[in-house]
Amino acid sequence: METVQRIENLRAWLSDQNLDAAYISSYENRRYFSGFTGSNGYLIITPSELLLITDQRYTLQAKQQAVGYKVVTHLLDPIPTIKDTINSLSIRTLGYETRKLTDFDVRGYRSALPHINWVPMEDIGKQLRAVKDVGEQEDLRQAIAIADRAVAGLVNIIKPGMTEKEVAIELEYCLAKEGSEGPAFGTIVASGLRGSLPHGGPTDKRIEAGDMVVVDCGAIFHGYHSDITRTIWVGEPSSRMVEIYKIVSDAQDQALSEIRPGITGGDIDRAHRLVFEQAGVEKYSLRGLGHGVGLEIHEQPRVVIDSQEVIQPGMIFTVEPGLYLPDLGGVRIEDIVLVTESGCEILTACPKNLRVDHSAA
Repeated sequence: METVQRIENLRAWLSDQNLDAAYISSYENRRYFSGFTGSNGYLIITPSELLLITDQRYTLQAKQQAVGYKVVTHLLDPIPTIKDTINSLSIRTLGYETRKLTDFDVRGYRSALPHINWVPMEDIGKQLRAVKDVGEQEDLRQAIAIADRAVAGLVNIIKPGMTEKEVAIELEYCLAKEGSEGPAFGTIVASGLRGSLPHGGPTDKRIEAGDMVVVDCGAIFHGYHSDITRTIWVGEPSSRMVEIYKIVSDAQDQALSEIRPGITGGDIDRAHRLVFEQAGVEKYSLRGLGHGVGLEIHEQPRVVIDSQEVIQPGMIFTVEPGLYLPDLGGVRIEDIVLVTESGCEILTACPKNLRVDHSAA
Protein backbone atom coordinates (compact mmCIF):
# COMPACT_ATOMS: atom_id res chain seq x y z
CA MET A 1 0.00 0.00 0.00
CA GLU A 2 2.88 2.38 0.68
CA THR A 3 4.18 1.93 -2.87
CA VAL A 4 0.69 2.69 -4.20
CA GLN A 5 0.62 5.96 -2.26
CA ARG A 6 4.09 6.89 -3.50
CA ILE A 7 2.94 6.41 -7.10
CA GLU A 8 -0.19 8.48 -6.48
CA ASN A 9 1.95 11.28 -5.04
CA LEU A 10 4.12 11.20 -8.15
CA ARG A 11 1.10 11.18 -10.45
CA ALA A 12 -0.33 14.21 -8.68
CA TRP A 13 2.95 16.03 -9.21
CA LEU A 14 2.99 15.05 -12.91
CA SER A 15 -0.50 16.52 -13.28
CA ASP A 16 0.59 19.76 -11.61
CA GLN A 17 3.56 19.97 -14.00
CA ASN A 18 1.49 19.11 -17.11
CA LEU A 19 3.67 16.09 -17.83
CA ASP A 20 2.31 12.97 -19.52
CA ALA A 21 4.77 10.61 -17.82
CA ALA A 22 7.90 10.23 -15.72
CA TYR A 23 10.95 8.31 -16.93
CA ILE A 24 12.92 6.97 -13.96
CA SER A 25 16.27 5.26 -14.33
CA SER A 26 18.00 5.83 -10.96
CA TYR A 27 18.25 2.84 -8.64
CA GLU A 28 16.89 4.63 -5.57
CA ASN A 29 13.80 6.11 -7.22
CA ARG A 30 13.18 2.93 -9.18
CA ARG A 31 13.16 0.96 -5.94
CA TYR A 32 11.08 3.58 -4.13
CA PHE A 33 8.30 3.67 -6.71
CA SER A 34 8.24 -0.03 -7.68
CA GLY A 35 9.92 -2.16 -5.00
CA PHE A 36 12.22 -3.64 -7.66
CA THR A 37 15.77 -4.11 -6.31
CA GLY A 38 17.61 -5.22 -9.45
CA SER A 39 20.57 -3.22 -10.70
CA ASN A 40 19.12 -2.56 -14.17
CA GLY A 41 15.74 -1.12 -14.99
CA TYR A 42 13.70 1.81 -16.29
CA LEU A 43 10.29 2.91 -15.04
CA ILE A 44 7.69 4.69 -17.14
CA ILE A 45 4.85 6.02 -15.02
CA THR A 46 1.81 7.66 -16.59
CA PRO A 47 -1.57 8.59 -15.09
CA SER A 48 -2.86 5.10 -15.97
CA GLU A 49 0.14 2.89 -16.77
CA LEU A 50 3.06 1.42 -14.82
CA LEU A 51 5.87 -0.16 -16.85
CA LEU A 52 9.22 -1.59 -15.85
CA ILE A 53 11.79 -2.32 -18.54
CA THR A 54 14.68 -4.58 -17.58
CA ASP A 55 16.89 -7.32 -19.03
CA GLN A 56 16.59 -11.11 -18.93
CA ARG A 57 18.55 -11.43 -15.69
CA TYR A 58 15.81 -9.67 -13.77
CA THR A 59 12.55 -10.44 -15.60
CA LEU A 60 11.27 -12.93 -13.03
CA GLN A 61 12.49 -10.89 -10.08
CA ALA A 62 10.82 -7.77 -11.49
CA LYS A 63 7.49 -9.58 -11.86
CA GLN A 64 7.72 -10.75 -8.26
CA GLN A 65 8.74 -7.42 -6.74
CA ALA A 66 7.13 -4.71 -8.88
CA VAL A 67 3.49 -5.37 -8.05
CA GLY A 68 1.13 -3.64 -10.47
CA TYR A 69 3.78 -3.05 -13.12
CA LYS A 70 3.84 -4.47 -16.63
CA VAL A 71 7.35 -5.92 -17.02
CA VAL A 72 9.00 -5.57 -20.43
CA THR A 73 12.27 -7.36 -21.24
CA HIS A 74 14.87 -5.61 -23.38
CA LEU A 75 17.76 -7.21 -25.28
CA LEU A 76 21.40 -6.12 -25.17
CA ASP A 77 20.59 -2.52 -26.14
CA PRO A 78 17.65 -1.15 -24.12
CA ILE A 79 17.00 1.85 -26.38
CA PRO A 80 14.83 0.09 -29.02
CA THR A 81 12.58 -1.37 -26.32
CA ILE A 82 12.35 1.95 -24.50
CA LYS A 83 11.49 3.62 -27.81
CA ASP A 84 8.77 1.11 -28.68
CA THR A 85 7.29 1.23 -25.18
CA ILE A 86 7.09 5.02 -25.08
CA ASN A 87 5.60 5.12 -28.58
CA SER A 88 2.87 2.69 -27.51
CA LEU A 89 1.70 5.06 -24.77
CA SER A 90 0.90 8.21 -26.76
CA ILE A 91 3.30 10.24 -24.61
CA ARG A 92 4.17 13.76 -25.74
CA THR A 93 5.82 15.34 -22.69
CA LEU A 94 8.14 13.12 -20.65
CA GLY A 95 9.94 14.18 -17.49
CA TYR A 96 13.40 12.70 -16.87
CA GLU A 97 15.80 12.74 -13.92
CA THR A 98 18.40 15.42 -14.52
CA ARG A 99 20.64 14.39 -11.64
CA LYS A 100 21.04 10.79 -12.78
CA LEU A 101 21.19 10.94 -16.59
CA THR A 102 24.28 12.15 -18.43
CA ASP A 103 24.14 14.50 -21.40
CA PHE A 104 25.20 11.52 -23.53
CA ASP A 105 22.16 9.56 -22.33
CA VAL A 106 19.73 12.39 -22.97
CA ARG A 107 21.08 13.02 -26.48
CA GLY A 108 20.57 9.33 -27.22
CA TYR A 109 16.96 9.43 -26.05
CA ARG A 110 16.20 12.63 -27.95
CA SER A 111 17.68 11.14 -31.10
CA ALA A 112 15.65 7.92 -30.77
CA LEU A 113 12.42 9.77 -29.92
CA PRO A 114 12.61 13.20 -31.59
CA HIS A 115 8.85 13.76 -31.39
CA ILE A 116 8.89 13.53 -27.58
CA ASN A 117 9.34 16.67 -25.51
CA TRP A 118 11.96 15.53 -23.00
CA VAL A 119 11.48 17.80 -19.99
CA PRO A 120 14.27 18.11 -17.40
CA MET A 121 12.66 17.02 -14.16
CA GLU A 122 13.92 18.06 -10.76
CA ASP A 123 14.44 15.03 -8.59
CA ILE A 124 10.86 14.81 -7.40
CA GLY A 125 11.61 11.30 -6.15
CA LYS A 126 14.19 12.65 -3.74
CA GLN A 127 11.78 15.37 -2.62
CA LEU A 128 9.01 12.85 -1.95
CA ARG A 129 11.49 10.58 -0.16
CA ALA A 130 12.32 13.38 2.31
CA VAL A 131 9.27 12.45 4.40
CA LYS A 132 9.48 8.79 5.35
CA ASP A 133 6.39 6.61 5.46
CA VAL A 134 5.82 4.00 8.17
CA GLY A 135 7.62 1.20 6.30
CA GLU A 136 10.65 3.37 5.65
CA GLN A 137 10.77 4.45 9.27
CA GLU A 138 10.83 0.83 10.41
CA ASP A 139 13.62 -0.11 7.98
CA LEU A 140 15.64 2.88 9.14
CA ARG A 141 15.12 1.95 12.79
CA GLN A 142 16.53 -1.49 12.01
CA ALA A 143 19.52 -0.06 10.13
CA ILE A 144 20.22 2.32 13.02
CA ALA A 145 19.95 -0.45 15.63
CA ILE A 146 22.44 -2.61 13.73
CA ALA A 147 25.01 0.20 13.69
CA ASP A 148 24.28 1.01 17.35
CA ARG A 149 25.17 -2.51 18.43
CA ALA A 150 28.29 -2.70 16.29
CA VAL A 151 29.72 0.63 17.48
CA ALA A 152 28.87 0.03 21.13
CA GLY A 153 30.89 -3.19 20.99
CA LEU A 154 34.05 -1.35 19.97
CA VAL A 155 34.96 -0.67 23.60
CA ASN A 156 35.63 -4.41 23.90
CA ILE A 157 37.73 -4.45 20.73
CA ILE A 158 39.86 -1.30 20.59
CA LYS A 159 43.22 -1.56 22.33
CA PRO A 160 46.26 0.71 22.26
CA GLY A 161 48.58 -0.56 19.56
CA MET A 162 45.80 -1.51 17.13
CA THR A 163 45.88 0.28 13.80
CA GLU A 164 42.97 2.31 12.50
CA LYS A 165 42.62 -0.19 9.66
CA GLU A 166 42.32 -3.05 12.12
CA VAL A 167 39.55 -1.21 13.98
CA ALA A 168 37.70 -0.54 10.71
CA ILE A 169 37.93 -4.21 9.70
CA GLU A 170 36.59 -5.34 13.07
CA LEU A 171 33.79 -2.79 12.92
CA GLU A 172 32.66 -3.81 9.43
CA TYR A 173 32.73 -7.45 10.54
CA CYS A 174 30.51 -6.55 13.51
CA LEU A 175 28.11 -4.66 11.22
CA ALA A 176 27.80 -7.74 9.00
CA LYS A 177 27.25 -10.06 11.99
CA GLU A 178 24.53 -7.78 13.30
CA GLY A 179 22.66 -7.98 9.99
CA SER A 180 23.92 -5.17 7.77
CA GLU A 181 23.65 -5.75 4.01
CA GLY A 182 26.97 -3.92 3.64
CA PRO A 183 28.72 -0.75 4.80
CA ALA A 184 26.56 2.31 4.18
CA PHE A 185 29.71 4.20 3.10
CA GLY A 186 33.45 4.04 3.55
CA THR A 187 34.08 3.51 7.26
CA ILE A 188 35.95 6.34 8.97
CA VAL A 189 38.42 5.68 11.79
CA ALA A 190 40.69 8.61 12.66
CA SER A 191 42.66 8.74 15.91
CA GLY A 192 44.66 11.39 17.71
CA LEU A 193 45.74 14.25 15.46
CA ARG A 194 44.13 12.51 12.48
CA GLY A 195 40.74 13.15 14.07
CA SER A 196 41.03 16.66 12.66
CA LEU A 197 40.32 15.15 9.21
CA PRO A 198 36.50 15.15 9.00
CA HIS A 199 36.52 12.22 6.57
CA GLY A 200 39.77 10.59 7.56
CA GLY A 201 39.83 7.08 6.22
CA PRO A 202 41.59 4.41 8.33
CA THR A 203 45.37 4.12 8.00
CA ASP A 204 48.20 2.07 9.50
CA LYS A 205 48.52 4.62 12.31
CA ARG A 206 48.46 2.88 15.67
CA ILE A 207 46.05 4.03 18.34
CA GLU A 208 47.75 5.34 21.45
CA ALA A 209 46.65 5.71 25.05
CA GLY A 210 45.16 9.17 25.43
CA ASP A 211 43.78 9.29 21.87
CA MET A 212 40.29 10.23 20.96
CA VAL A 213 39.16 8.03 18.07
CA VAL A 214 36.52 9.34 15.67
CA VAL A 215 34.53 6.38 14.30
CA ASP A 216 31.90 7.02 11.62
CA CYS A 217 30.01 4.18 9.95
CA GLY A 218 26.60 2.99 8.87
CA ALA A 219 24.55 -0.11 8.21
CA ILE A 220 22.09 -0.99 5.44
CA PHE A 221 18.79 -2.77 6.06
CA HIS A 222 16.32 -3.43 3.22
CA GLY A 223 18.29 -0.85 1.24
CA TYR A 224 17.98 1.87 3.90
CA HIS A 225 21.14 3.52 5.28
CA SER A 226 22.06 4.54 8.80
CA ASP A 227 24.87 6.83 9.91
CA ILE A 228 26.49 7.13 13.33
CA THR A 229 29.62 8.78 14.69
CA ARG A 230 31.10 8.30 18.12
CA THR A 231 34.33 9.80 19.42
CA ILE A 232 35.77 7.09 21.63
CA TRP A 233 38.14 7.90 24.48
CA VAL A 234 41.11 5.57 24.80
CA GLY A 235 42.27 6.12 28.33
CA GLU A 236 42.29 9.77 29.40
CA PRO A 237 42.69 12.40 26.64
CA SER A 238 44.19 15.83 27.23
CA SER A 239 42.16 18.38 29.17
CA ARG A 240 41.79 20.50 26.03
CA MET A 241 40.33 17.59 24.06
CA VAL A 242 37.93 16.86 26.92
CA GLU A 243 36.87 20.51 26.75
CA ILE A 244 36.36 20.27 22.97
CA TYR A 245 34.27 17.13 23.44
CA LYS A 246 32.04 18.97 25.93
CA ILE A 247 31.53 21.88 23.51
CA VAL A 248 30.49 19.51 20.72
CA SER A 249 28.13 17.65 23.04
CA ASP A 250 26.54 20.93 24.15
CA ALA A 251 26.15 22.03 20.53
CA GLN A 252 24.34 18.81 19.66
CA ASP A 253 22.04 19.16 22.68
CA GLN A 254 21.18 22.70 21.60
CA ALA A 255 20.40 21.62 18.04
CA LEU A 256 18.26 18.71 19.20
CA SER A 257 16.22 20.99 21.45
CA GLU A 258 15.33 23.21 18.47
CA ILE A 259 14.04 20.50 16.12
CA ARG A 260 10.33 20.72 15.40
CA PRO A 261 8.06 21.06 12.37
CA GLY A 262 7.95 24.44 10.68
CA ILE A 263 11.51 25.63 11.24
CA THR A 264 14.17 25.38 8.55
CA GLY A 265 17.30 23.31 8.25
CA GLY A 266 19.22 26.58 8.53
CA ASP A 267 17.52 27.37 11.85
CA ILE A 268 18.72 24.07 13.33
CA ASP A 269 22.24 24.60 12.02
CA ARG A 270 22.28 28.10 13.49
CA ALA A 271 21.32 26.80 16.94
CA HIS A 272 24.38 24.58 17.20
CA ARG A 273 26.68 27.14 15.58
CA LEU A 274 25.90 29.69 18.29
CA VAL A 275 27.41 27.33 20.88
CA PHE A 276 30.61 27.12 18.83
CA GLU A 277 30.72 30.90 18.38
CA GLN A 278 30.31 31.51 22.09
CA ALA A 279 33.22 29.14 22.75
CA GLY A 280 35.36 30.84 20.10
CA VAL A 281 35.81 27.67 18.01
CA GLU A 282 33.28 28.05 15.18
CA LYS A 283 36.05 28.36 12.57
CA TYR A 284 36.96 24.72 13.26
CA SER A 285 33.50 23.43 12.32
CA LEU A 286 32.08 22.40 8.95
CA ARG A 287 29.43 24.31 6.98
CA GLY A 288 26.60 21.92 7.73
CA LEU A 289 25.10 20.03 10.65
CA GLY A 290 23.27 17.12 9.05
CA HIS A 291 21.54 15.41 6.16
CA GLY A 292 18.62 13.13 5.48
CA VAL A 293 19.16 9.38 5.25
CA GLY A 294 17.22 6.72 3.40
CA LEU A 295 17.80 4.72 0.23
CA GLU A 296 20.84 6.98 -0.18
CA ILE A 297 23.23 7.94 2.57
CA HIS A 298 22.71 11.63 1.76
CA GLU A 299 19.11 12.69 1.14
CA GLN A 300 16.79 15.55 1.90
CA PRO A 301 16.52 17.54 4.06
CA ARG A 302 19.82 19.42 4.17
CA VAL A 303 20.49 20.79 7.63
CA VAL A 304 23.14 23.30 6.64
CA ILE A 305 23.96 26.99 6.80
CA ASP A 306 21.14 29.14 5.36
CA SER A 307 19.03 26.16 4.25
CA GLN A 308 15.44 27.29 3.69
CA GLU A 309 14.09 23.73 3.56
CA VAL A 310 11.14 23.50 5.96
CA ILE A 311 11.27 20.66 8.45
CA GLN A 312 8.21 18.37 8.39
CA PRO A 313 6.94 15.48 10.53
CA GLY A 314 8.29 12.19 9.20
CA MET A 315 11.64 13.58 8.09
CA ILE A 316 14.65 11.61 9.31
CA PHE A 317 18.09 13.18 9.36
CA THR A 318 21.45 13.25 11.11
CA VAL A 319 22.57 15.76 13.71
CA GLU A 320 26.36 15.61 13.67
CA PRO A 321 28.25 18.60 15.05
CA GLY A 322 32.01 18.40 14.98
CA LEU A 323 35.15 20.38 15.66
CA TYR A 324 38.39 19.69 13.78
CA LEU A 325 41.56 21.33 15.14
CA PRO A 326 44.61 20.60 12.93
CA ASP A 327 47.18 20.65 15.74
CA LEU A 328 45.04 18.91 18.32
CA GLY A 329 42.53 16.42 16.92
CA GLY A 330 38.84 16.18 16.26
CA VAL A 331 35.49 15.35 17.82
CA ARG A 332 32.20 14.49 16.12
CA ILE A 333 29.00 13.15 17.69
CA GLU A 334 26.29 11.99 15.32
CA ASP A 335 22.77 10.78 15.96
CA ILE A 336 19.72 10.29 13.73
CA VAL A 337 16.37 11.85 14.58
CA LEU A 338 12.77 11.42 13.44
CA VAL A 339 10.73 14.63 13.34
CA THR A 340 7.45 14.25 15.24
CA GLU A 341 4.40 16.51 15.40
CA SER A 342 5.88 18.46 18.31
CA GLY A 343 9.63 17.88 18.28
CA CYS A 344 11.86 14.94 17.49
CA GLU A 345 12.63 11.40 18.54
CA ILE A 346 16.28 10.43 18.79
CA LEU A 347 16.56 7.08 17.02
CA THR A 348 20.23 6.41 17.75
CA ALA A 349 20.58 4.50 21.02
CA CYS A 350 24.33 3.80 21.19
CA PRO A 351 25.84 5.40 24.32
CA LYS A 352 27.81 8.55 23.63
CA ASN A 353 30.35 8.21 26.42
CA LEU A 354 32.26 5.25 24.98
CA ARG A 355 35.60 4.79 26.76
CA VAL A 356 38.32 2.19 26.50
CA ASP A 357 40.13 1.47 29.77
CA HIS A 358 43.62 0.84 28.41
CA SER A 359 44.94 0.11 31.89
CA ALA A 360 43.01 -3.17 31.78
CA ALA A 361 44.57 -4.19 28.46
